Amino acid sequence: MANTKANIKSIRKHARQHARNVSAISSLKTTMKKARNESSSENLSAVYKKADSLVAKGKISKNKANRIKSRIAKKNNKEKNASKK
Repeated sequence: MANTKANIKSIRKHARQHARNVSAISSLKTTMKKARNESSSENLSAVYKKADSLVAKGKISKNKANRIKSRIAKKNNKEKNASKK
């Protein structure tokens, strides 16, 4: 347990930051789920925008964002090609 006032404040601060981070990442996951279920260009661009904003804020790494975008685009293209056949 924290011994000093500064440590106690630090624990409170980290709890608030953690809540914000979890909320932001949860929001990204929800957007990804929408894009997976209803493949459209609007949903795809929403995932791209959300992932890029989280990278800018430092919530996720650039590589993770690129993996997410790649997987969503790959699935979207696969469904488009399947519907053409």
